Amino acid sequence: MDLSKHGCGAWPNTLGRILAAVGLLAGMTGLYFLSEQSELPEPPLTFPGLDKLLHAVAYGILGALAYLALGVRHREGRPLLPAMLIAVIIVSLYAVFDELHQAQVPGRDASFYDGLADLGGAILGVVLVWKVHRRGIASTKQ
Repeated sequence: MDLSKHGCGAWPNTLGRILAAVGLLAGMTGLYFLSEQSELPEPPLTFPGLDKLLHAVAYGILGALAYLALGVRHREGRPLLPAMLIAVIIVSLYAVFDELHQAQVPGRDASFYDGLADLGGAILGVVLVWKVHRRGIASTKQ
């Protein structure tokens, strides 16, 4: 789906969109293989909520990549809300798939709270990309 006709500007270009799409697919594939593991190694540093933070970061990266892969071009720094929603929906649907997949793996289970962390991360990733791009538009106008 090419949403780039709905705005102006040259970011991201075709190569950037392709790289973002490849990164998105690679990230989803990596998460799938992590979900296949019955037991994950303990990180060297642990604290309460680390699991949810890691979910949010991973899905934030996926959200940012999904938004970039759509090739959205903004009008004077304003977000293109339908594209933002599409990116969040794509990543959220993958998060649901991933949680359902984990429920089938011995030693793992699906978690509603992991899903919420995934959704929050996806939203933050998309908003962060929009903010960075908006800042770039503002700096070129000055």
